[in-house]
Amino acid sequence: MIPMRAHFEAELNSLRETMLEMATCADNMLAQAVEALMSGNIELVQKVIAQDDTVDRYDIEIESKCLRLIATQQPVARDLRTIGTALKVITDVERIGDYAVDIAKIGRRLARAQQIYRPLVDIPRLAHLSRVMLQDALQAFIHHDLNLVEKVIRDDDEVDRLYHAMRERLTQEIVEHPSCALLALNIMFAAKYLERVSDHVVNIAERVWFVETGELKPAREFLNEEDSP
Repeated sequence: MIPMRAHFEAELNSLRETMLEMATCADNMLAQAVEALMSGNIELVQKVIAQDDTVDRYDIEIESKCLRLIATQQPVARDLRTIGTALKVITDVERIGDYAVDIAKIGRRLARAQQIYRPLVDIPRLAHLSRVMLQDALQAFIHHDLNLVEKVIRDDDEVDRLYHAMRERLTQEIVEHPSCALLALNIMFAAKYLERVSDHVVNIAERVWFVETGELKPAREFLNEEDSP
């Protein structure tokens, strides 16, 4: 028979792998949503929307695994923190999938209005930064890497700076070229969704820190520590 601890470790590894699959699906949705926004590809929009059901199924599956582990294994200390973190992380990942759907729908709306994306702002760069943050946060969780946690927190500052710069440029575009208002407003919404994605990734990073240290603290405390002498 497999020793009880070895069985529990196998279950935790399976949980991590399923979480990674869920997050990879959400990440792919985000990439496809931005491509749909840029190209006006309606088929790609539908593909993103369809994948949202997959993310939701992962959410239910992982929650069930976590509750079963709590009920049958009665975990404590780090193990309990890991399972509790999984329950929190899947909520953030599910929201990231929702934002991908929202962005894809903006692409569909603009395509129907015959206002395909043009380079008013750097949406692809914002999406790239948010996706790198997500990938780093997941790797931090899988490999227990606190350096990646801190990198995610720092990268969120860059996302915020880029988003605010984009919002200012889009506001100016609306004032100076009212005929572009529909396009600019929709792109502003898309940029806001990407900025919110990065916020959810920060939540994931904070939870990874909690798993590894037992200390749960908000991102601003990471930044305060960096600023202190």
